[in-house]
Amino acid sequence: MHAMLRQCTWFVAALACCLIASCGGDAKAPKAAAAKGEVQKTPSTVVLVSAAASTKELMEALAAEFSQKSKATIKVNPGPSSGLANQIIEGAPADLFLSANREWATKVAEAGLAESSKELLTNKLVLIVPKGNPAGIREPNDLLSEKVKKIALAGEKVPAGKYADQALTKLDLLEKLTAGGKIARAQDVRGALSFVERGEAEAGIVYSTDVSIAPNVEVAHEFDPALHDEIVYVLVMLKHGEKNIDAMSFFEYLQSDGADAVYVKAGFSRIK
Repeated sequence: MHAMLRQCTWFVAALACCLIASCGGDAKAPKAAAAKGEVQKTPSTVVLVSAAASTKELMEALAAEFSQKSKATIKVNPGPSSGLANQIIEGAPADLFLSANREWATKVAEAGLAESSKELLTNKLVLIVPKGNPAGIREPNDLLSEKVKKIALAGEKVPAGKYADQALTKLDLLEKLTAGGKIARAQDVRGALSFVERGEAEAGIVYSTDVSIAPNVEVAHEFDPALHDEIVYVLVMLKHGEKNIDAMSFFEYLQSDGADAVYVKAGFSRIK
């Protein structure tokens, strides 16, 4: 009986030693890495991309192509650049941010959340109408016509809305159209596009690339770029994603010649 008790005691003690040795070894590894100043990057993780609404289909296509080659998972969160920037500043997780203008990319950087950035793409501003152009709009001045009840624009803080306001102001139209109650604001440029596509507005101002996804609208006029700030999409590598290997790789891929075919197909021009 005493012999069996001694054997059980020995077994428990041995098991305890193994557990202590195992835990001690695991605890030392990260301390050693930290002591050496090593950056522990996470491979094959999900990459979160907050992207301007006008780039939704583009970014999804780029994400799909990149994922086929890298096996990474890219999740695209589209929305108004202003709203996405504010979400990021308030702590929403994102690895990359694609803003439709310099302003909101700068605000994210000023908040200390940007690791690096790159002016990536350009676009054009156009006046669109429902298919068949029932109000007979050929140029911006036609927006003053009695046939035009509503003109769809993106929100005043949204890049597309700001570009539209600038163009209409320089053409001496914004104040007149506002006074006439004709301006209908949408959350973002895709919202403005939807108003026109559904026939809820006789005209709208969006990016030229938006028209490709809306078969029920057509372009009536292309605005002179001199009428508004330069349309520049800025790609921001956020500090949240700097240790994510796949996020860094996707950031580089978006700036590479390998992505050009996707940009061209979508109607965007890459800034080189």
